[in-house]
Amino acid sequence: MKLTLTQMAMLGAFGTTVIVILAMLNWRRAVYAAMIVALFEGAIRKWIFPQGSELVYFFKDIILFGAYVKFFMFPDPEIRAWRVRVPGTLITIVVITLAMFGAMNPNIGSIVLAAYGLKIYLWYIPLGLMLPLLFRNEENMAKMLFRYSLLAIPICLLGAAQFVAGPGSWLNVYAATDYADTQAVATFGAGMDATARITGTFSYISGHAVFVQFFFILSLALLTGINDKRRWILLLGNLPLLVANGLMAGSRGAVYSMLLAGAVVGATSTVSKMSKGRATLPYLLLGAALIMIGINVFFSKALQAFETRRTTSGDTTIGRMMFPVNSVLEAAKEVDFMGFGIGMSHPASGAMRSALKIDPPRKRCPVYDAETGQVLAELGWPGFLVWYSFRIVMVWQCWVAFRRAPPSMFRSLALGFFCYELLLLPSSFILNHTANVFACAAWGFCLIPNLESLVRRPRQMLAQAPQQVLRGRGSRMPKLHS
Repeated sequence: MKLTLTQMAMLGAFGTTVIVILAMLNWRRAVYAAMIVALFEGAIRKWIFPQGSELVYFFKDIILFGAYVKFFMFPDPEIRAWRVRVPGTLITIVVITLAMFGAMNPNIGSIVLAAYGLKIYLWYIPLGLMLPLLFRNEENMAKMLFRYSLLAIPICLLGAAQFVAGPGSWLNVYAATDYADTQAVATFGAGMDATARITGTFSYISGHAVFVQFFFILSLALLTGINDKRRWILLLGNLPLLVANGLMAGSRGAVYSMLLAGAVVGATSTVSKMSKGRATLPYLLLGAALIMIGINVFFSKALQAFETRRTTSGDTTIGRMMFPVNSVLEAAKEVDFMGFGIGMSHPASGAMRSALKIDPPRKRCPVYDAETGQVLAELGWPGFLVWYSFRIVMVWQCWVAFRRAPPSMFRSLALGFFCYELLLLPSSFILNHTANVFACAAWGFCLIPNLESLVRRPRQMLAQAPQQVLRGRGSRMPKLHS
């Protein structure tokens, strides 16, 4: 049964109030919950509550709203004693520029759509500011991230089931798609031999592709950072399954990103010590061998389907690498100084305009091959330059965190998150909210060395603060500075 707009509004208002109150009770648990919901909201939209797909889409955002209110407006005493050095001036410029040149664009024709456009770009940035105070110490950080990485196993097993089931199965549907409609499902090949390109627990292929990329990098970083039996779960479970799911999704960008990240981490391990324990290179080599064996023995059909797609596609690797540049060049021919309005190219914008009976825009936003062109089309040149300046700063701060960190769990993870931010820079970020959540969380993690005490302490102790944060001494993360 499809809910009416009034019913969705009433249900949404009641649910929002309850969720916000619960999130305010414990902002740390709320952040954990939002990160888990980001992995499973697609499954809820597809199979559990398809009639309320629009409400489920905002579920994690509502949880984070409650966490934001508690953290920034009613912080605990321990939070008030600390601040995180962030590019505050740049973030302010980003917000003002996107509001002036994006949200105030008269072509949008709706305050609601303008606000939604700002949400698409800016909503997860505060998450990054909270992450440095999320973990109590290095042990707590390692435990929570490892547990989070284990969620990849059931999601990847579901992906394998989808690949075997075929495009006509109820397992292979997209969010807001009629269950009887199997023609819309993307496949490898056509006809009776067609095989579905998997989506896992995500609404569409793009979300699953980002998931395998992020969790592969997270698992790789954990593999080089921990020094116990948990490594074998990553070696035998996470890494082979994630690569296989990348192949079964048919995402060349995700597969190439995993290969590139593995090469970067492996090369770095040969010239620099990553963790406190033994050398990590042997584990990386063993991981690569297990991935190759697993793919060839258990997922040979997936490899064959991926290779067929790669060799028969009409583009080349170099051509795909040039998509972001070419999209900007194409957009530059059509976009004026102000652009077409923030959020105008997002698929949800058109759906909201139809549901709220808002008149169509005077000028429709053109569509390009890459998100770089879409951002230029929406924001115009001022917003485009400011937005990507901020994105580059995010990448740089992850690199600085890696350079500053001594051999530790943090050093391994900072390198992994640097790889993720760098690879995501020319890719879909705004149009893929899963990537947006992961990117802001990874950036916030790399801001941990920027924690500063607002309480007067001896200069010698303050000078030792960054190293103490990275080494994880103490019972709570803020106290690592003392």
